[in-house]
Amino acid sequence: MSERLRLRERIKRLGARFAVWRKTDMARSAVLLIGAYVLLCLILFILSAPERYSLTVGSISRQTINANKDVVDETATQERRKNAAASVEPSYHFQDGVNDEVQLSLQAVFDELRTVQQYGLTLRTGEETAEYLRSRTFTDEEIEYALKLVTTLNLSRYQATTLLRTTTEDFDTMVSTVSTAVSNQMNSGIREGKVTDAISTIQQIVGYRVDISLVQNLLPTVLRTCLSPNWVVDQAATERAREEAMAAVEPIVYQQGQNIIREGEVVQQNQLDMLKSLGLLQDDQYDFSVYGGIALLVLFAVVLYVMTQYMLHPRTLGEPRSILVVVCVMVLHVTICAITLKLSTIYFVPAVMASMLLTVLMGARCALSVTACLSVLLCGLAAGDTSVSLLEMISVSLITLISGTVCVRFLRHKQNRLRLLLSGAVAGAVNGAVIVALGWMTSMNSSAFWFNALWAMGAGVLSGLLATALQPLFESVFSLATASKLLELGNPNHPLLRRLQIEASGTYHHSIIVANLAEAAAKQIGADALLARTGAYFHDVGKLKRPQYFKENQVSGENPLNALDPYVAAAIVTAHTKDGVILAQKYRLPPEIRAMIEQHHGDTPVMYFYRKAVEQAEGKEVDIADFRYRGTRPSTREAAILMLADTVEAAVRAMQDPTPEKIRERINQLVRSKLDDGQLSDSPLSLRDIEGVCEAFAQQLRGVYHERIEYPTGYVPHRGAFNIDEAEQKNQEPEPQPERRRIRKKRKGEEAQ
Repeated sequence: MSERLRLRERIKRLGARFAVWRKTDMARSAVLLIGAYVLLCLILFILSAPERYSLTVGSISRQTINANKDVVDETATQERRKNAAASVEPSYHFQDGVNDEVQLSLQAVFDELRTVQQYGLTLRTGEETAEYLRSRTFTDEEIEYALKLVTTLNLSRYQATTLLRTTTEDFDTMVSTVSTAVSNQMNSGIREGKVTDAISTIQQIVGYRVDISLVQNLLPTVLRTCLSPNWVVDQAATERAREEAMAAVEPIVYQQGQNIIREGEVVQQNQLDMLKSLGLLQDDQYDFSVYGGIALLVLFAVVLYVMTQYMLHPRTLGEPRSILVVVCVMVLHVTICAITLKLSTIYFVPAVMASMLLTVLMGARCALSVTACLSVLLCGLAAGDTSVSLLEMISVSLITLISGTVCVRFLRHKQNRLRLLLSGAVAGAVNGAVIVALGWMTSMNSSAFWFNALWAMGAGVLSGLLATALQPLFESVFSLATASKLLELGNPNHPLLRRLQIEASGTYHHSIIVANLAEAAAKQIGADALLARTGAYFHDVGKLKRPQYFKENQVSGENPLNALDPYVAAAIVTAHTKDGVILAQKYRLPPEIRAMIEQHHGDTPVMYFYRKAVEQAEGKEVDIADFRYRGTRPSTREAAILMLADTVEAAVRAMQDPTPEKIRERINQLVRSKLDDGQLSDSPLSLRDIEGVCEAFAQQLRGVYHERIEYPTGYVPHRGAFNIDEAEQKNQEPEPQPERRRIRKKRKGEEAQ
């Protein structure tokens, strides 16, 4: 087979598996979880969507605008970085040979200048005084000729005139002094860009010895031509130093909740840039990172719920009704918290309402899973509000996790409504303690966190009130078998139980005894005793359709089933489970009770009518499947206990002399037969549990069928009328009838007085 065909076959098999899987309860649960993810994302998207503003540079802001998340002021940060780079001193490195080049260049310039100075001497007419030389004038032809003698410098006419007037002594003094000063300056080092400073220094040094006209007019031009820096800028090192200086500048960050623009301020460019980067301007730019963060955070929360639920109670993940309840509670909880956050402070958010509600609706393990999930969701909800700080986000997350866990533990085994209200006070105390603990760690302002602690305590009480108010609604809508609902169903005045008392009193009393047995056994092995008891009350309500066909309801002692064909009789008897489920649906009993009604006989065969059919068959084969109940085998501990309790009660009641030893032996025999028939194969009962159930049954039935002493018959004397001997004599010799009437009249007279 080619690779393409194998791939096609593999895809076909996967498609077939998916087609089968999508019809399972697990697939429905997965769809509900995906729907919960989408709903929670939409809620947080709506709550976290920022308000957008229409602003321009120079306009006046009509309101204060806060940062919806941390944002960098890029304009101000770049300005700081430029200043930091400009303040970095350049890096230099020494350049070899520059000193010699400067000295050679200086010597060549001085040689040309000496030629001009000597030409000036040839133009003198005799012994001329120094004053005369300083004021002597030269013709244009003489100056032009002097300028042509200098090629390294670009001398002006005035500089040429100054040089023509200089004496040889002054010129030699300038050459020697300047050469020495330049050499010393070069040895000290001249940095690139600092040549002008070096020229000024040299002029100051030689100014005391060299003619002032040469220093001021000629020397600057000479030095600018000849001097070169011997310490030049290292461009690579300088750029690295500037980049390091720019990198060292911390960016100017506006934290979440910090004012970017205050009301009445003139909008600046840097403020407008920050608003644009946050997506707070009415333009085509959106900050999609907020929505991406929300989607990722909600995904983490949902995955966290699935993981914790799988570890604590994996069966719930395969029950669409349970997942639907969890989804509704989570969505409602996040919505209520969001509304509270908008109307009040973050500390007044009823963060533990869902934990309380799900504990009484679905149990402690489911509530713990949702508590972990909601601690993440409420942290994200707080992060989407610009007025909430990081400490407040941590506070609401810790309150949800810690206080929610404490409330789950507080409500675990006592889930009545009063306990639910008290859990609000417990949650308030824990909330306040968490806020005080964080306040002591992070703040010196004790008055502020004590005030926040009061808000948090109020939030705990609010959570209890909301959970108490919502519990009946969820119980009614989803028909949940909560403790409160089971207590209501167990009331003898329930319409279905009233019918059972009136129309099938024998079945009712049988159900009471079975309920006692089931409750005791459930307590013995740690199952739900209240569910087992309530299920036992209703397990035989199907007999209301034909009560006269069941032995416990027959007054005359004649059983009409004996006159029927065994197949028909078995069909009537086994139909009471199906009829019971129909009645349970009509009276809106929870699915857990309906399942117990359907499963309390499993697919057990009715052996009495099976044997009767075998006897009448005269050797022909009889299919025992025709005499089995059409129900399913027990799938929960409570349903399995109910099956055993129902079987044991009926069998022990039929015993002639139920001594404790016989009762225990009969119980073990009946339970063993159920095990051998496979009726307990689908239930989670262990062998240790079964042993505990049998022990509980034996103790209960010993109390019901205990031995009694035989009461003596005889005359009971009046108090104080006779002594013991007289009483014994009266018991032996009956008093004549007239004498008894006389004594009775005498007693009435004494009582009247």
